[in-house]
Amino acid sequence: MWIEAITVRTARPEQCAVLLEELAVFQQQDGMPRPERFDCYRNLEVENEITIRLLWEDTPYPPAKTDCGQLVARFLEQHGMVRHTLWKHTGIPGAAIHK
Repeated sequence: MWIEAITVRTARPEQCAVLLEELAVFQQQDGMPRPERFDCYRNLEVENEITIRLLWEDTPYPPAKTDCGQLVARFLEQHGMVRHTLWKHTGIPGAAIHK
């Protein structure tokens, strides 16, 4: 499993709510592979920043920026500064948070 993270910092905080609404109805192009999960988050400390997390299952190909992620990044670039990164689960034993 790996994650594609696309973060945007907008000029104004009110832009984030509009972007989240638009992303909620975001439609991928036909024929494009779909992630297992497509989650949107708003930063609680930086009110003009949101991030999109695309969760991908392991494939025979190495993790890379996908067409879906690139599409989301291009959409977000219209609204602010974008950072597009890839994350891999570390698999560290006992790393889970216990309540």
